[in-house]
Amino acid sequence: MSSDGRSDRVRVDRDRYRQLVAAAETDRERLVLRLAGEAGLTPTEMTRLETGDAETRLHDGGVGHALRVPDGDGGWDRLAPLPADLESELTAYADGAGDGTPVLEVTPRRLQMLVGAVAERAATRADDPTLEGVSSADLRRFFGRDAVERGVPPGAVLAAGGWERLGSIDATVSDPDGETALSAFASAQPPVVAEGGGATPTTGPAPEALRDALDRVDTGVLVLGPDGKVGHANRSFERITGRRVDEVAGRPFGTAVADDALPGEFWRTVATEGAWSGVLPYARADGATIERWTRASRVPDGSGGAERVVVEIRERGSDPTAGRAQTVAAAARAVGERLADETTREGVLRTAAEELGHSDAYVCAWVLDPYPPADGEPLAAGGIDPGVAGDYVAGGTDLAEAARGVAETGTTRTVSVETAAEAPDAPSLLLAPLGHAENVHGVLVLAGPRAAPANEREREVVSDLGRRVGLALSAAEWRHLLLSDTVLELTFESTDPGSFFVDASQQLGCRIELDGMVPVEEGLLYYITVADAEPEAALELAHEAGEARLVADRGEAALLEVRAPDASLAAPLIDHGGNVRSLVAEDGRAELTCEFSPDAGVRDLLGALRGSFPESQLRSKRETERSTSSASFRESVDDELTDRQRSVLRAAYHAGYFEWPRGSTAEELADSMDVSSPTLHNHLRRAQQRLLTALFEGERRPPDEESGGWDS
Repeated sequence: MSSDGRSDRVRVDRDRYRQLVAAAETDRERLVLRLAGEAGLTPTEMTRLETGDAETRLHDGGVGHALRVPDGDGGWDRLAPLPADLESELTAYADGAGDGTPVLEVTPRRLQMLVGAVAERAATRADDPTLEGVSSADLRRFFGRDAVERGVPPGAVLAAGGWERLGSIDATVSDPDGETALSAFASAQPPVVAEGGGATPTTGPAPEALRDALDRVDTGVLVLGPDGKVGHANRSFERITGRRVDEVAGRPFGTAVADDALPGEFWRTVATEGAWSGVLPYARADGATIERWTRASRVPDGSGGAERVVVEIRERGSDPTAGRAQTVAAAARAVGERLADETTREGVLRTAAEELGHSDAYVCAWVLDPYPPADGEPLAAGGIDPGVAGDYVAGGTDLAEAARGVAETGTTRTVSVETAAEAPDAPSLLLAPLGHAENVHGVLVLAGPRAAPANEREREVVSDLGRRVGLALSAAEWRHLLLSDTVLELTFESTDPGSFFVDASQQLGCRIELDGMVPVEEGLLYYITVADAEPEAALELAHEAGEARLVADRGEAALLEVRAPDASLAAPLIDHGGNVRSLVAEDGRAELTCEFSPDAGVRDLLGALRGSFPESQLRSKRETERSTSSASFRESVDDELTDRQRSVLRAAYHAGYFEWPRGSTAEELADSMDVSSPTLHNHLRRAQQRLLTALFEGERRPPDEESGGWDS
């Protein structure tokens, strides 16, 4: 990623993941890679993992496994899905250790170095230099992305991976509970098959193993034979109903239901569709009746014999919205699949509105500008005429105000409306920001069917979709900027104390200048020069804003390395496709100059900046020509460097690594970038070689005829 804020992450797909796992040479290497890539664990979480943290659970009639992910304080943070063969691999690795014994008795940094070593080995074997930059964070992102591609709802992915944000989007989402997330993973397509021992399809466990496993789950379970009679009831069923196994064993399932109230379509639906779900009344041993949400699923017995039926009885009641959630998720996936094909802002907005507006999930959809001109119409619409969509705003409702609130807070909400005669009839509208609280490109408005008001699960899916559309809009802006011969140069001024640059320069009475930015995991590193202030005082203020270290004390000025993700003036403009050219703050006033594509909306950009830093204003605007010579050389170098090499090279430059004496050691750089020293040296050597090749190969090229020769 470059100083403009573009991502330096290595995208791991299924083929690359298989290559990485195949490059593991020890059981530990293989286990660490798979825990990150198939269970979504971080290195820190792996070091906390103890024997006994894996458990067996039931999901939709099938037996599965999960990991209780420790939180470091004696409790556990979440449940992570655990493929069956990975559970076996984990059990075999920890064989012989008693419960409570750490599985991997090493430091998180050691595990990061281990992943880096395997990645470099895989890069050499596959002749793919991009693999050498793969980190544990890249493997976790593969886990999340692969799960979404397999049909797991985004909210469940967030819960299972312990994320508050999906991808690089930094708006929070309400997570479903762990059971819901695990059920979503269990019902999705099988996970990726790792080379040399990945997931192996099975027809289900043998009856003995099934009984043993079911007795360890918290859900009430009855196993019915081909004749519909109860063959096994687990301990949770006994706890829920108070009835012993011998009271129901060998009897028809209908006798477990109060007053023989089993619906007539129960067996027919199980036979024809493979599963039935709904609410059933169960008779307790004390004569009382309790209602529980129930799912019955056909399950092969694993030996080629007759199928059994597993009845799952949950204590949390009915789930009438499951069908609606699937419809909404399908509509969101359809939008996501088409976003990759759109390269313009207009195309992204049109795709989102039309796909959703013509889907089975919604009556219509449109996108609002939260700060529209007086005669502004929706930015895009699907399933409704843009002019009619405006009737919602003019029909005596607070929709326009609600849209502004959604844009300013970055939260999804439902509003009641009174529609105009020509507008589709809907009980409420669902509003979602396209982006997040610091970078909203517009507000998505969805009108659902009257019979299906939005619930929490639907809001999760739509919130995630809004952020993905926002990313696609930012990418479109970047593409336009990179391909333009001219750029729009905007200079902003801010006196907002929420900015670290403004606040620090005011408190210290000094001048702060941004020398450069370097992308790292979970944020940006800022290299800043502080003049007319004591380095210790500047460092203390920087520590209050985030992580910081003193790179060099030059007497009249000091060079600091700061990571302050929540206090950066540049962040909202980078998110809108801006390329930061300069940022200087002096005595509580900051001036920031950025480049954008020529047709960027100045009003939208100022609104994005003010959304995070209200005391900001636009100072100047002008169009300038690109420098073709410098752009050409940079483009040739960029083509040769991987994102990780570019980031390491930039960090080394700004941190004074190439100066004499050095401003930063390799170890300090490695710590700042969360990589091992050998990995840092490897990236630096390769980057320097490619940079010098681009420079000296250019000297061998013929002179430009228009320049008049070598010496003109």
